[in-house]
Amino acid sequence: MGRNKLSLAVGKMALGSLALDNAVQSSLDSICVIVNENDDLSWLSERLMTHEKCKVIKCPNANEGQSASLRCGIEYAMEAGASAIIILLADQPFITIQMIDEMVACLKQHPNSNYIATTHEGTMKPPILFTEKLFPALMAIRGDQGARKVLREEFLGHGKQLPCEDARLVFDVDDADDYSALLSQLE
Repeated sequence: MGRNKLSLAVGKMALGSLALDNAVQSSLDSICVIVNENDDLSWLSERLMTHEKCKVIKCPNANEGQSASLRCGIEYAMEAGASAIIILLADQPFITIQMIDEMVACLKQHPNSNYIATTHEGTMKPPILFTEKLFPALMAIRGDQGARKVLREEFLGHGKQLPCEDARLVFDVDDADDYSALLSQLE
């Protein structure tokens, strides 16, 4: 976008804070906010930055692509002894508390699942929950690839998929047109 999209105004909040605000209100135990080493965090409200559930982690090699941020978060989760993670994207403004809590509940109902994925029209999209069984495969991803790469391989049949009928809930802001569409949806 030529600028930090996470700082774009959406009502009284910045785009990057919307999903995070719902995450802190969800049943998640803790939240790692993975940011570029040079991020000034202007998009992150003081309330969220200092929230007891949130830990801001600067990823020194984020310029290597999505996978570097993913690995940074997983390293933190493994050190903390996490048994599962949910990958949420800061540019998905309509992620709800219910979506997050539904994933956690689904894992409790299906404890042998390796993942719980949100799907829209048959395509897996964030948020996606991964159990610790997939941490090694996720740590092996390199370049500008996200976690879905793991699910396209041998793990595809070892999880649950939660259909999302509302395209707005999995909408992400990638460019100026998306931002305009977001503002139009809010009017």
